[in-house]
Amino acid sequence: MEELKTLVKTIKSGARPEVKAAQKRVERLFHRACRETELWPAFAVFAEEARGYDQIPDLAHKLAFLNTLKWPFWADETDRYDFWIDFLIARVQDPEGKGRRAAVLAAEYLGVAMLSSFDTPGGLRFNELSAEARARVRTQFFTFALKADELVRKHRIPELRKYKYISSMPPGIFKSCSQLLNQSLLTTPELKEQLLAFIRSRQVPLQLSPHRSGRA
Repeated sequence: MEELKTLVKTIKSGARPEVKAAQKRVERLFHRACRETELWPAFAVFAEEARGYDQIPDLAHKLAFLNTLKWPFWADETDRYDFWIDFLIARVQDPEGKGRRAAVLAAEYLGVAMLSSFDTPGGLRFNELSAEARARVRTQFFTFALKADELVRKHRIPELRKYKYISSMPPGIFKSCSQLLNQSLLTTPELKEQLLAFIRSRQVPLQLSPHRSGRA
């Protein structure tokens, strides 16, 4: 769908009113695609455009692009989840805090889209996927969580050990990575248990962040 390509370019470089109108149009096209599923492949343009993310001219347009990703995450093929995982892993380590926050929020949508594909009978994609495809998405999801945990351990510094809750930490890459792991992906005790079972089945070392996501 050529229209989507034009809309994405507007989101990445247009004037603010044009960007907002383009975002609303993307949402409407997504809801149309839910009825006309042959339109799903058109949303692949977002992955193509994401490869040029660093060339987006300013932070405002980068945020606009990140904030629109909720729709292609739901529409995209499961084979592209690996690309989006690596994209968000990079974004959550950006030096600009607003960009990291937008990436954390976008990851929530990707996480839910993935869960609906393997852990939610009746989910948007669950019934159309084979058991093998659902198992593959499950592996992708928990691999995403493991990558997030690696970031938490990579960016942890001693000064932050005094904070019991993620929300009380000062802004920084460690906080964003902790939010990614605990607030975007491992959102329930059941998912944490499933991750541990996934780790045991593969003998992968893990040290989950001790910080809680709530407020003191």
